[in-house]
Amino acid sequence: MRRGGLVLLLARLALSRLTPRTPLSSWWPGAFAHYLAGLDPLRLAVVASLAARDVAADMRPAMRAALVEERGRGAELWLVSATLDLLAEAVARQLGFDRCLCTRLALARGRYTGLLAGPVCRGREKLHRVQAEPMAQGISIDWPECSYYADGYEDLPLLEAVGRPVAVHPDERLLKVAEARGWTRLGPARGHRSGG
Repeated sequence: MRRGGLVLLLARLALSRLTPRTPLSSWWPGAFAHYLAGLDPLRLAVVASLAARDVAADMRPAMRAALVEERGRGAELWLVSATLDLLAEAVARQLGFDRCLCTRLALARGRYTGLLAGPVCRGREKLHRVQAEPMAQGISIDWPECSYYADGYEDLPLLEAVGRPVAVHPDERLLKVAEARGWTRLGPARGHRSGG
């Protein structure tokens, strides 16, 4: 592991560009996967790359600055998201992340099956994957040196595991926890507008 620990980032990626805006829940990746059944991943990679460019361009300046700062201190950057691999991996490449842990689409004979290849990467599953990935490669993580940037209460298990939890434009429940525990906050809570 590089000096400076590991930086994990939840990406509530802009799936609203591809589907109607709905609250993040455990059902949407499976429902979206259904619509991709029979399609060739290589053909969709172009669309995902264009969407990833838009997502990267929409990243808030404070978050972009935080990632530059983390990289500058030697951290390895991981994108950890419930978003489907088709888009999450494209965003990770666009933003220069070292690894991407996300919800995976199942493939058979070079085509999407319409199913997921395992559980949705959210809540405790995110923590499980972040623990399992390095362990499988014989890498030790210094959890007190790790940062995790997240915007939703469902990310509490991973936020509690790291030494530097950061609430980024948090939902109401995460805001309450972050304030009670004195966690760093980046930007106002969701639904609140800053001056002007």
